Amino acid sequence: MLDSNWELINGPSAHHIEQLNAANSINVLEALVTFLIHFSQPDKLPWAPNEMALRELHRCGTLFLLNRPGEYRDVPVQVANLQTGEVLYQAPPWEQVQQLMTEFFEELHRIWHEGDALDAAAFALWRINWIHPFRNGNGRTARAFCYACLNARLGVILPGTTTVIDQIMLTRPDYEAAIRVADQAAAVNSAARDLSQMKDYLNRLLQIQIASIPDP
Repeated sequence: MLDSNWELINGPSAHHIEQLNAANSINVLEALVTFLIHFSQPDKLPWAPNEMALRELHRCGTLFLLNRPGEYRDVPVQVANLQTGEVLYQAPPWEQVQQLMTEFFEELHRIWHEGDALDAAAFALWRINWIHPFRNGNGRTARAFCYACLNARLGVILPGTTTVIDQIMLTRPDYEAAIRVADQAAAVNSAARDLSQMKDYLNRLLQIQIASIPDP
């Protein structure tokens, strides 16, 4: 997704860099999943992507666009409607980011072992967006990390010509609706998790990707 709110550069050149970074991020994502699967033991789950992996996916996606790609934010951020200026979401204070991310990876580890691939992917996609740990590029990083979780937990680099990441960008209203459902549950109880709609949404996209696998 093209942006117009970068620190180092904007306009057509920034958009070109975004596209180059996106292509590079796919290669890094595939290398990450290959690494995680390679070191899995027989009858054991592959490793879950860790904090270093998340930071590297952000770095690749925002290289030459942000001053400190791959580093957590030290400023407040919010999501606003670019046309109206209406604030749609106020992220947690930056002082809480490191603790929230530590808790995120602890919870991801639990879900990794107690749930399935869609549970892990749905949680990662929502929670990273909720924390908004980076100054910019949070959405693309959350989607890449979610897809890495999905592939690694399944133990395979998913084939198909229409990937889950591609489809999220084509179905933004459904994507944002699933995020809102999870946000509303957390707003009532910070420990609450309502990821059923997000999981169903990702499962639908996964089935479309599987159906796009070319015949042998």
